Amino acid sequence: MSLTKVTYSMIEKGDANAFDFLTAAQKSDVLAYTFNVDVTVALQSALDTAYAAKQNLYFPAGGYFVTGLVIPGIVDGAGTDDRNKGFRIYGQGFGEPFVQLNTGGTVIKSVTDAPVIEDILGTASSSNGTVRIDNIRFDGTSTTPVVNLQSFYGLSTFHNCIVFQRGIGDGLKIGWSATVSVHECYVMNKDFVTFGLGAARVGVGIAYIPTADNGLVTISKCTSRGFLTAYQIAGGTGAAYAACIDKCESSLTYNGIILSNNADKCVVSDCYFEGGDGGVGIDNLGDYNTIRDNLFFPGYSTVIQDLSTSNKGTLIEGNLIAIGNVANRKGIAIASSAAFGGYNKNVVNNSLTYTAGTDGVKGIEYVGVSPRITILGNSFDPRGAWTGTSTVKVNDLSTGEGPFGLITQEIGDYEIPVLASGALSLHRSGTILTEANVSTNILTLPNGSFFNVTATVATTVNQFAAGVLEGRVVILRTNNANMVFADTTYIQTAGGVSFTGPGTITFYIDKIGADNYAYELCRTVF
Repeated sequence: MSLTKVTYSMIEKGDANAFDFLTAAQKSDVLAYTFNVDVTVALQSALDTAYAAKQNLYFPAGGYFVTGLVIPGIVDGAGTDDRNKGFRIYGQGFGEPFVQLNTGGTVIKSVTDAPVIEDILGTASSSNGTVRIDNIRFDGTSTTPVVNLQSFYGLSTFHNCIVFQRGIGDGLKIGWSATVSVHECYVMNKDFVTFGLGAARVGVGIAYIPTADNGLVTISKCTSRGFLTAYQIAGGTGAAYAACIDKCESSLTYNGIILSNNADKCVVSDCYFEGGDGGVGIDNLGDYNTIRDNLFFPGYSTVIQDLSTSNKGTLIEGNLIAIGNVANRKGIAIASSAAFGGYNKNVVNNSLTYTAGTDGVKGIEYVGVSPRITILGNSFDPRGAWTGTSTVKVNDLSTGEGPFGLITQEIGDYEIPVLASGALSLHRSGTILTEANVSTNILTLPNGSFFNVTATVATTVNQFAAGVLEGRVVILRTNNANMVFADTTYIQTAGGVSFTGPGTITFYIDKIGADNYAYELCRTVF
């Protein structure tokens, strides 16, 4: 078939216009943004008609007053399978996101205790096809979510929208879902400019709580303000796999983000947290989740929390955490416990700051029975010892045998990496040292920590050439008495007594200027 013979309807169905379904009186009310006339019936007819005809539905600028709209789909698996539909609902946009007067752009508003718009969750999940919703302000007053997307699937998108909750319910809630995107949205409630409410705040700004296992949901470049919790991943009957929250903002919320116990392999990255009202910045309860490269301003009681002793694989990395000047606040609180010390968790390369002199501050605090945990490479500001009663950079509350792993320990003004409650396996060199390794009484040591020494002729060692590493520990096992380690300026033996084997001798070798200096730690003569 040539292109000239393809009918217009086969190429493009075009867009339906919701405004055309209104009466003259309704149109006048919509254009005046007076919200006096209920237009639910007309708009629902427009939705149904456009959906059936596979047309996009456009809402021109105006104020649409409804009791609740429903995106068509399969009801309890009955009727035609609509999973092949592709459908867009869009508007004229909106003005400044923080202005809630509803006098510009496309506004769909309800004061009924029900979602302003929702889709259908039938027995056949993903029954609504691919749905795109954009450039609309949704304004609700309810105990329910303002926007409730129960079957939002298959690259569906919700973007460039404002969701405003004047009641106590959630903002945007997504249920059964996979591979969808929520981006460039502002989600706020009535308390978005009120500070000091603490745990009395209500609702979740953006909640992805699947009813069955699914994943790959992305929430990006969104702002959530005023709620009890800004974002929540999982916590329902289904697990959320590989969800991503990136480049998002939490402002004036009690909690920032909750990753529930069935949120697995999720990533929270490059987010911005301000106006914390006393709760937790990010609370991780799931497995293998990554919290990376986020920016936190003061306000949360605990900035990042991972206190489940049954979850595993946590990575907390590269975050900038400002604890502030309120007493008894924590930067990172983490737990690992249970059989064999629990699962390993990692807190690496974060930067933590607080106001010097504040009492009870804990930069990083870890708990659990013989926990497996890595705390390494973190930066603390101020650089010196943190001041304030009971204030510490790293607080060890573990029990049992203590932590297993590389741990940062605070010693005076310094943070020192130590191997805690673990066995150290030194690298055994494959090189056997002989008189050939000695030149002008200097023994050259290759890489390694443990060496066998077998000299065939009498040889005296007055100095080591041990490379550029500072603080190197070396164990030498001499198999005969031919190689003697003399007490010199460069080798300081215990009691000034030279060592002659066979036996073992252990040195701590430091690099000072151009030379290595060795200090005997211990010896054994066979």
